[in-house]
Amino acid sequence: MKRMFIAVPILEKSRQEIFHGLISDEGIRKMPARWTSVQNLHLTLQFLGNVDEKRIGDLKQILNRLTLSGIQEKLVFTNVNAFPNSSSPKIIWIGIAKNDILMKMQRLLTLDLVHNGFEVDRKPFRAHLTLGRVRENSFVPSDMVEILESIRSELTISDSPLDRVTLFESQLRPGGPIYSSLYEKKLI
Repeated sequence: MKRMFIAVPILEKSRQEIFHGLISDEGIRKMPARWTSVQNLHLTLQFLGNVDEKRIGDLKQILNRLTLSGIQEKLVFTNVNAFPNSSSPKIIWIGIAKNDILMKMQRLLTLDLVHNGFEVDRKPFRAHLTLGRVRENSFVPSDMVEILESIRSELTISDSPLDRVTLFESQLRPGGPIYSSLYEKKLI
């Protein structure tokens, strides 16, 4: 069994701008959260959990059915926010502007996964990159998300192309997860 998810990789330049502009700030690093490393910033389309390695071929076929038919789309980064909300943050994230093509692609991917017997996350899809997870039983300053949003409003973050999807394996380690690409499908 491998712990897997399907995601859109983010352009290196965009990841660096997000990381160095937001996450690497000394004041932010002191907040009680496990911050995402620069190489792990991605847009999850569907988390699969533990999947039998024998099903990797099925997942490759599902990804191969995705296409953008030559349409060049970009992911545009928006505001910083939190789940479940900014006054009681558990997950801190940066949003992605409404993108109908991305939403349709995620919906078709999810339907294909369900049709092929995969367990999927049934929560409504909200396009975002996880910046950090607040540590359990930690005191979180009430203005933490506001501070990040204030920093974000001063940043220029390059758009990232929506040009490929990747099947990732996630190996949980004490120092943070390690993501390995198992398969990548170009969309254009």
